[in-house]
Amino acid sequence: MTGALTAKWRTFTGLEAGPRSLIMLSFVVALGSYMVTPFIGVLMVEAVGLDVRVAGILVAVATFIQFGGSILGGPVVDRLGLKRTMVLALALRTTGLVLLGLAVRVPWIAYPAVVLVAGGPALYLPANKAYIVISVSDELRPLFLGISSAALNAGMGLGPLLAAFLINADPVALLIGLAALFALITAGHQIALQQAVRRPPVAQPASGAPAAAPPTGRLPSLRGALRPMLFTALAFYLYFFFQSFMGLYAAGVSNIQVLGWVMLLNCAMVVLLQPPLADRIAKADYRRLVVGSFTLMALGMTAMSLGNTPALLGGTALFTRGEIFLFLRCDLELVDRLPGHPAFAFGVQRLTAGVGGLLSGIVGGFVFAHFQSAGDLDTFWIVVAAQCVAAAVLALILGGSRRAPLPDGSTPTGPATEPETTLTRSVTP
Repeated sequence: MTGALTAKWRTFTGLEAGPRSLIMLSFVVALGSYMVTPFIGVLMVEAVGLDVRVAGILVAVATFIQFGGSILGGPVVDRLGLKRTMVLALALRTTGLVLLGLAVRVPWIAYPAVVLVAGGPALYLPANKAYIVISVSDELRPLFLGISSAALNAGMGLGPLLAAFLINADPVALLIGLAALFALITAGHQIALQQAVRRPPVAQPASGAPAAAPPTGRLPSLRGALRPMLFTALAFYLYFFFQSFMGLYAAGVSNIQVLGWVMLLNCAMVVLLQPPLADRIAKADYRRLVVGSFTLMALGMTAMSLGNTPALLGGTALFTRGEIFLFLRCDLELVDRLPGHPAFAFGVQRLTAGVGGLLSGIVGGFVFAHFQSAGDLDTFWIVVAAQCVAAAVLALILGGSRRAPLPDGSTPTGPATEPETTLTRSVTP
């Protein structure tokens, strides 16, 4: 394992300055973002003075914009390019943070402020991941998407812990300070990234393999990506039960401080495990990986229903293992099925995540309230586990399988030619 990690580190340091800088900047972006994102509801109610119901609706809309709005990432990238799109997105978030600080004095400014704070990531993340995809070869794509995800998750894990110490002191100072940080991050992107990125040469397909069609300026058809989109939506639907309701559950049955440890464990596992496992995740049989991932999620949720701190941490570890496998493979499948349009592919991924998150919030709110009224919150996780099992069964039925290798043992890289009943071609190893 140590030798493999050393080799991957050397591969990372051997990258050109642009993508290497972007991965490091991604950590800072996520750190700054998650110093404010989890606390927007609290800021709206306690600092701005909005009614809790109005704040709840505003946060729900912002969440959908942050994810669903990413579908615009592809067209914006086609118009502006990857670097300019990321710089624009960061400028939007910087402006939104300044306006949030002003909203403490002028409450109506909170509405456009939250939209701008959410709209920035909607454009930024598809362009960020597309830059990574275009900067590396197909062979290295899984590794560097895993490293990028690890950088983002490290920021997501540390941001809330850092903000918790600062938000009660002076929320206006926190918001203005974050705006200054994002201004520096914006300048960093402007300086560090190349204006245009050329995709590394792609190896010629083996004899007998169909040649990949060159990308065109038109957006691709989503027909071949519908089933990966379904599993992406299901994955985020189930994930948002964990992210959105773990805090309420911990406060109800244990200690709210447990939430910090649970989320830190979740992010730390992604950071430490996803990059080393990236190649295996990319090459694994798709049906087995998806079924196994949903099964691990179900086992994790079942463990959480025991209610004590060790069970919550153990359940989180199982759930996160499924998350590590599933989310990276969902990214890779969509990029593979929408060749030549990585920003559009990640926009689609974020849109499906937004739909899953929205449905999870609606369904989860009613289900959680029901079991809270009944005094039986532990059963909430059993209900979520049952949905994970249903997703695993659906994946077993619809998941398809890897395409058979060519006679020389290589994996086909061109457009799929098998019948429509086969779900997916695997990512090029």
